[in-house]
Amino acid sequence: MLNLNKEIRSDIEEGIKTAIAAGALASTADKTNVVVEASSEKGGGKLQEAETHRGDYASAVALAMTKQVGKPPMEIVKIIAEHMPKKEYIGRMKAAAPGYLNIWLNPGWMTARLNNLIQDNVCDTVKAGEGKSVNLEFISANPTGPLTLGNVRSAFSVDTLGKVLECAGFNVTREYYFNDTGAQVKKLGESVVRRVLQQKGETVDYGDELYQGDYINELGREIAEGLKENENKELFQADLVDSQMIERVGGLAATRLTADIKKMIAEDMRIEFDVWTSEDDLRQKGKVAAVIEKLKASDKVYKKDGAWYLKTTAYGDSEDRVVIKSDGEYAYIAPDIAYHQDKYDRGFDEIFTFVGADHQGHLPKVKAAMEALGNDVTKLHQITCQWMRMTKDGQQVKLSKRLGQIVTPKDLIDEVGYDAMRFFMVQHALNTHMDFDIGIAKERSERNPVYYVQYAYVRLQSILRQAKERGVINEVGEVFELSNSPALTHVQELNLIRQLYRLPEVIAGVAERFEVHDLPYFAMELAKAIHVFYKHVPVLAGENQELIKNRLQLVLAAREVMGKTLDLIGVSKPDVM
Repeated sequence: MLNLNKEIRSDIEEGIKTAIAAGALASTADKTNVVVEASSEKGGGKLQEAETHRGDYASAVALAMTKQVGKPPMEIVKIIAEHMPKKEYIGRMKAAAPGYLNIWLNPGWMTARLNNLIQDNVCDTVKAGEGKSVNLEFISANPTGPLTLGNVRSAFSVDTLGKVLECAGFNVTREYYFNDTGAQVKKLGESVVRRVLQQKGETVDYGDELYQGDYINELGREIAEGLKENENKELFQADLVDSQMIERVGGLAATRLTADIKKMIAEDMRIEFDVWTSEDDLRQKGKVAAVIEKLKASDKVYKKDGAWYLKTTAYGDSEDRVVIKSDGEYAYIAPDIAYHQDKYDRGFDEIFTFVGADHQGHLPKVKAAMEALGNDVTKLHQITCQWMRMTKDGQQVKLSKRLGQIVTPKDLIDEVGYDAMRFFMVQHALNTHMDFDIGIAKERSERNPVYYVQYAYVRLQSILRQAKERGVINEVGEVFELSNSPALTHVQELNLIRQLYRLPEVIAGVAERFEVHDLPYFAMELAKAIHVFYKHVPVLAGENQELIKNRLQLVLAAREVMGKTLDLIGVSKPDVM
């Protein structure tokens, strides 16, 4: 399956080179910054076509070259077009003021290659990754409570991004990091102990700073029931000064919550992580101590008032950071430094961390530490995920388990369905706030984007079932006696074909820019083309059997492209709805 955007870009660059060699353009012309856009792409691009009808693809390259070569844009466009290689995919080209090159695809070429859309694997077309390794760390909620909707704002988007990157030739590692030790786990332990003592009738205070929620009571009961009687008495006693007891209960509680988190992610959210990393494991293996010793040996830390500071200001941070507190305990950043060093040690080409808006200031500190350790910080990236708000009928829905409302990912999946939850999450850019409208997600109408997209797939399946019943298609979905008749010419046939050819460039774009929401946007554009085609093109009607076969080839190609798109997004491909 050809990446037409890449092909056109390459041919325009070749046209510029040839024009320079022929003396038609000055050698100062930039032939490496060519941008091509498909006419169906969403707004925000540079192209503002002056004509009523714009080409299937267009480039504003001439506008940027005016000062470089000293010629007006319209003249530059004509020179480039004259020197471009003559390719079969090009139906016609036309210059449009103030300096756009419009390219229309050749209908005959598009129709003749429909079988390629059916048989070719689009992932074999997109080779952006070239085997590079990418680490995607996401969710990474602390095991101090159940997963919340806020925790998983990035989950489905990053999982889909992983699918796209794998399709584009990257080796992807999905990773989850558990902060399962330290102050938060101690607080979890104290929360559980105090609740258990209250359950036993002890008069024990429970401050607002401790973890709230019924799950603390449940954890206490589970842990108490799982221990032998003598251990139970030892751990759950009114003497709350015993820090070892608090840590022990906190560790047991964190272990149980970790198991619950893994179960929900695997079974309910259907996301498979390749690596689960534990802070406690990093400590037990001596990796935190080792990285601190390495910093000490390189004179990148200093001692002040009993605490050890990392000289992060030397690497652009706003202040030096404490790595070991005056009481000898590691500061919160120390395990993070060890964890990121561990990622570097595993040899990833690119390292991405997806964090909530409340952690967006964390990267400069970690980058400074990585640079101090001699790592290439250009490999390290952080993407901030903004907040999500639940709405229904235009009103915000407050998340309260006590009121029987949605709190966890499983709650929302049970309410609206897996496909709706996933599609809605993926279709919003991570760096923007999103409203999740529960009412729309439950509708069976065009307002519900996942229903709209899946129904387009169902319509294609319906056509193919009818064709199979008539004996025009065999059991493996092949059209009998493929036609060599003239090209499809109906305007909605051609509109659909143009959309089908865009999938490789959409995948390449997501892999390059990490704007995974472009994929569901493409799915909706493709669905629109399918619905209009279904309405206006009677695929199985008439006596012209050759035309019917050609149209069925188009339906098969559309099913293949839409099916692959739904697979990448991670939602189902229903046969009926």
